[in-house]
Amino acid sequence: MTQQKEAVDEVTGDLNQQREKAPEELVPSVEQLTATLRAVKDPGTSPQERDGVIRTAQSLSSTLDVIGDPGTPPALRRQLTGLVKQVTATLDASSHAGTSPEQRRAYTLVAERSAAVLNMIGDRRTPQGLLRPLRVSVDNANSAAQAGSQGATQLALSMAVSMGIISDPNTSDKERKELATTTSEAGSSPGRGDDPDKQIDRMKKKQEEAVSAQGLPDAPLPEAAKVCTNAVFDSVPDDTLNNDLKNVIPEKWETEGVNDFWKSDEAGNESLNVLVQLQNEESTDALLEIRRLIPKLADSLPASQLFGTLGTPGLDCLRAAQQLDQKFGVESGSWVRMAKEKE
Repeated sequence: MTQQKEAVDEVTGDLNQQREKAPEELVPSVEQLTATLRAVKDPGTSPQERDGVIRTAQSLSSTLDVIGDPGTPPALRRQLTGLVKQVTATLDASSHAGTSPEQRRAYTLVAERSAAVLNMIGDRRTPQGLLRPLRVSVDNANSAAQAGSQGATQLALSMAVSMGIISDPNTSDKERKELATTTSEAGSSPGRGDDPDKQIDRMKKKQEEAVSAQGLPDAPLPEAAKVCTNAVFDSVPDDTLNNDLKNVIPEKWETEGVNDFWKSDEAGNESLNVLVQLQNEESTDALLEIRRLIPKLADSLPASQLFGTLGTPGLDCLRAAQQLDQKFGVESGSWVRMAKEKE
């Protein structure tokens, strides 16, 4: 918590400097962003949400640097300015009173993935043919997120998965461009192009193709398990995890109830140190055995939904399942079956 608050203060200081030199039309967005940062310092904010806001603000601060660079082409400056406004508005929505934890998580995730893509748009090394579908994807994803309906939120989250895959440095240029194109089409309004459901199906299929093209990572079990676990914690509802992990987590966590499955760190060859926030707002941690944890996570997220929910980290889930099967004879449901298909 102390490290997070220090990070909030650091990014807030950067943004205060940015506000002094930002274009007049962006000053309200910078102030909105700093207000959101102040809000997540509240002890009642989940650590995961606080992390997401910090990472988003850091990415947006980098984009503000590009906007303020005299060498940035005017057209790109205008485009980035509009997108920064949109992403900031999505992030701000996460701090509104009465917003459910699930909706706050969706707002934060969409904003974070969008902000990462803004860095790509502002990078002059990004191929010109990729820029338009990236801009359209960010625009459509944030518009859907702010619409607030269940269907629009699910669309925004699916598009956020695409943006995570696109911004992954291991994604090839070919897969990146094809996925960006299908994602921009999937977010188009009804009546523009093909049937929206077919567009979304194409996007999800392309997500799987783009991730599968990378192959399983050559990562040791603890590393693969950590990446997988953190991605599941980011994307799977805490209520689902509370139910599926009840025979794995400490008795105190089960009794009190976990408010936020936050993240994990490697702890030797066979365990992860898992950090959570309980319902009473206490932050705590415990060592959980990988051979018990991963199969339960596989119960929470079937292999058929893995790449469409987690994106690239789904490969680490398959890698962890593969090693548990080979080294310990422990099967992780549909994950190990898919891992064998990709060997």
